[in-house]
Amino acid sequence: MAQDEFSLIRQWTSRSNGQEGDGLTVGIGDDAAVFTPAHEMEVVACCDAMTETVHFLKETMKPADIGYKAVISNISDIAAMGGIARYALISIAVSPNWTKAEYEQIYDGIYEACEQYGVRVIGGDTVSSPVSLHLSVTVLGEVEKGRAIRRSQASAGQLVFVTGHVGSSAAGLDLLLNQERQEGEAGGQELIAAHQRPAAQINAGRLLQASEACGALNDVSDGLASELWEIAEASDVRIVVEVDHIPILEAARTYARQRGKDPLDWALYGGEDYQLVGTIEADSLADLSGRFAEQYIPFTVIGRVEAQGTAVVIAREGQRKVLPKAGFNHFGHVDGERR
Repeated sequence: MAQDEFSLIRQWTSRSNGQEGDGLTVGIGDDAAVFTPAHEMEVVACCDAMTETVHFLKETMKPADIGYKAVISNISDIAAMGGIARYALISIAVSPNWTKAEYEQIYDGIYEACEQYGVRVIGGDTVSSPVSLHLSVTVLGEVEKGRAIRRSQASAGQLVFVTGHVGSSAAGLDLLLNQERQEGEAGGQELIAAHQRPAAQINAGRLLQASEACGALNDVSDGLASELWEIAEASDVRIVVEVDHIPILEAARTYARQRGKDPLDWALYGGEDYQLVGTIEADSLADLSGRFAEQYIPFTVIGRVEAQGTAVVIAREGQRKVLPKAGFNHFGHVDGERR
């Protein structure tokens, strides 16, 4: 690509909604952006990166999907703190293996996600890469002072819950990697959409934050097993999960049977569902279930916190065993998407 960095930045950020006002003092156009959190709020920040062949393949993700998902993965982290996403910084390392039109489509996806969640692009960086595309997104949000929900607040007696369904993204990826199965696959488009266009659970996070009944919270980015272990370790608790209560889409179960696979593996270790998993006070269940139902957000209790002592245990028909501590490992996947 022959264009210089500054012309690319001007072109790709020309649609930026990061104009000054509503807390933003300095937007795009200076060395850095300047903003002020709303009254009685504090900043919550996160950064996530996507690298070609490690996090995605051109064969399974359209350029716009890549941009969209890079933003969503960060907004999901904000949701897991009970916060509101406000601003985004976009850094991209452009590769000669991608066309100008494809990069424009990546930004189409970026702005689509930002507009959907009310996020304003306020800056970033553009550099070159000799081989693979690299896209890094930083999202800045806010949450009420002292009220961010953390992984370390689970305690004995609390219930363990998850929003939505898990395993759908991994099932969608498997379907995309087996293109001969895509045509006519019942529920296939729903699974593919779960992988390419996931939703961040901002509304669920805000509902939990407002309830003051949530103990620990995490987003399901690297797989349910990994997220549960993170909560157990941060809180020093033993979590017991009833396997049969884990919510898995029927389309994922059906497709798994056809593939001779166990959908539970996708739910526990697939990742990229971007649902929320956490703990709540047991006496708040009825109230929270009602609030989630009013928002049409699936909410499922899958277990409980039993005692101190770091462990995650799965239970089925009276039998228990320690859940293997595993999930997506970025350093163990160097030849393509998570499989």
